[in-house]
Amino acid sequence: MADALAAMLSFPPDNVDKLSPKDYDRAMHAHMKIMDKTTQWTKPVDKQNILDLLNPTLNSIPYLYALIEHIKAAGKDKTRLDALLDRALIFFALFDPVQVRYVGASWVMVLGWVMDRLRAPAIPNLTPISTAILRLDPTAGTFTTNHLYFLRACLSSAVPSQALPILDKNIYAFPTIPPKNVPEDLLSEEHELSNAFITTKNGFTDKVQPDLILEYYLLGAHVYIGQRNWTRARLFLESVILTPSQQHATSALQVEAYKKWVLVGLLAEGKSYPLPRTHDTVVMKSIRLVAKPYDVLAEAFEKREWRKYQAEMDVGAQVWHDDGNLRMVKEAGDALLKYRVIDLQKTFAALPVSRVASHMGFTADATLHMVTDMIRYGALNASITPGSTSGEAVLRFHSTDVGPSSTVAQEGELAAQTKRIEDLVTFVRDADRRLQLTKEYVEHLKRVKRQGTGPDGDLADQMDLTWDAPVPGQDDGDEDIMAA
Repeated sequence: MADALAAMLSFPPDNVDKLSPKDYDRAMHAHMKIMDKTTQWTKPVDKQNILDLLNPTLNSIPYLYALIEHIKAAGKDKTRLDALLDRALIFFALFDPVQVRYVGASWVMVLGWVMDRLRAPAIPNLTPISTAILRLDPTAGTFTTNHLYFLRACLSSAVPSQALPILDKNIYAFPTIPPKNVPEDLLSEEHELSNAFITTKNGFTDKVQPDLILEYYLLGAHVYIGQRNWTRARLFLESVILTPSQQHATSALQVEAYKKWVLVGLLAEGKSYPLPRTHDTVVMKSIRLVAKPYDVLAEAFEKREWRKYQAEMDVGAQVWHDDGNLRMVKEAGDALLKYRVIDLQKTFAALPVSRVASHMGFTADATLHMVTDMIRYGALNASITPGSTSGEAVLRFHSTDVGPSSTVAQEGELAAQTKRIEDLVTFVRDADRRLQLTKEYVEHLKRVKRQGTGPDGDLADQMDLTWDAPVPGQDDGDEDIMAA
């Protein structure tokens, strides 16, 4: 057993920092061959548990293997399983992410076991799962089924906010099959993007089907709706709606996403979002045909016809209930009243509450109470000058000019947007590189080469991409076109 322990501790070598990626990869494969032949994972060494003699950071692979064998040997012994859960949590906080790239299936096996164990308590804490996923891939940008399983676990355990560390990371790639006849990237290399080492063959994910992707974005939208993060909710819902399909097939998940997308627009902006420019017109027609009651609600909302909205809400109560959207529909009805008050700001600087009440169709007392709540909760930038009666009180709208604090917020948002654009450029560059390795792209280049650069060649190659700056003192051609 001592010899087996020595083999487990033999990697990494003392000069690991000086190894090239190629040498590291060769040494790792040699080490794994030895580990695959080892069978003495649960036997004590000098009366000590082998897990106590291994460092989860330095000896990540043997520690993981030993952990799996101890879990199998524990059977249904709750005491031993609880102790192993503690060790697994330590492992997920400390493992070497480069070493683990070589044992994806084993890593996922323990991840699933830990997830099941963490869901058992009355108040579950699933944060170690997101910690593990982000330690392996700090961007969490390559979609795996672990993303979805973790999100499902958070929702079923009634702790949706614990999914945010993963949901807040944008997905930029999906696991793919490495092209044939193209040398694969070494797992030990410093990869700019995680889809270089998270592929369909390395065990980090089950097969990714389109319906799993749709489910991930739809469930993620539910979390953001609960958080009142309308921007992310809209993004996730549109990711579902815009998912391409063969022969314009429409998914029930797309219909559900559209229904919530309509309601989110009413709550966030007081009107329906404009249809995404890249939508499939055939698919969208099918979606809207099924979701017509929601478009009718939106039409009444945008016209600020509160009583018509209430009537439609009552008539379709069973529809909203069956869709799981009854609460959002009622909330949108409350928001409609608020937007009717906010719309007055476009015309008036101040007006008596009695005038507001007349516009709303409510009593002055009810209107004063509603407007006071809107001001208190930040929904309306205004103040109320008291009067002898509720109707004589004056509602004064305040300027919406940008102040110092909002300027700082805008600068922060601009910096964040710049960072997102920089990341997107990196993702697109990587996607272009991988596209050029595909068989289809190589065949396309062969066709272009045969056809030449004439009229029958690739139109993109024939485009004039130069730009001549306008000569000072002369009219700009674009301005002439716009003037016409």
